[in-house]
Amino acid sequence: MSLFDRLTEFDGALYRNITSLRTSIDLFDDLLEDAAARAAALAADLRMRPWPPGIIERGLVYSEAIDYPFAGDTTLASRYGDGTVRVWYGALEEPTSLAETCWHQLRQVRAIDGVAGVVTRYRAMYRVHARGLFLELRGKEVEHPELLDDDHAATQAVARHASGQGLPGALYPSARWPDGSCLAAFRADPLSDPTLVYYLTCRIDPIAQTVTIERTPGTVDRVLHASELRRRR
Repeated sequence: MSLFDRLTEFDGALYRNITSLRTSIDLFDDLLEDAAARAAALAADLRMRPWPPGIIERGLVYSEAIDYPFAGDTTLASRYGDGTVRVWYGALEEPTSLAETCWHQLRQVRAIDGVAGVVTRYRAMYRVHARGLFLELRGKEVEHPELLDDDHAATQAVARHASGQGLPGALYPSARWPDGSCLAAFRADPLSDPTLVYYLTCRIDPIAQTVTIERTPGTVDRVLHASELRRRR
């Protein structure tokens, strides 16, 4: 089975969670007692806050949710990016988005010498619409287990070839969540309509190898263990 023998016309929602610019959800704690109300107030504040002309021409939400991978540093390697191809990542399911980023957060914290306690990080979940004709890699992971490898040389080669042929991106199986699917976009034009869905607080424990996820600070939404974040072949 060739990796390049099938294309899929995709038109649907994707989920992407990224580091949040907020410093705290409690900016409105002296005005609103309810945590959900404070989160809504903060989101409204971000939407209405003025920004210098020309800095974020299509809005802060677009800049955060879509534009950054294409406008920022391209030297950081990833599953489909080797520094020569700009790549935006999104998941077709919310749990898949959480699993993918929790895996990377655990690896990053465990790589920091001397960190033995829980590390707290703040993130934001966005929903983005994608429409286009994409390379289809889902369902090919049995014959091509390299699609799920932690060594990304093979998938980076796939991205170089696909982007060189003018394809806007690839739909691929998540390596971190059972039956999860993701999209790697090589350019921004198939992506539109970014919406801030909710904020996340992630408490990363490198010793227990867990990430505790809170949508409302202090209320645990779910706990993911490193053992869950590897798709079985």
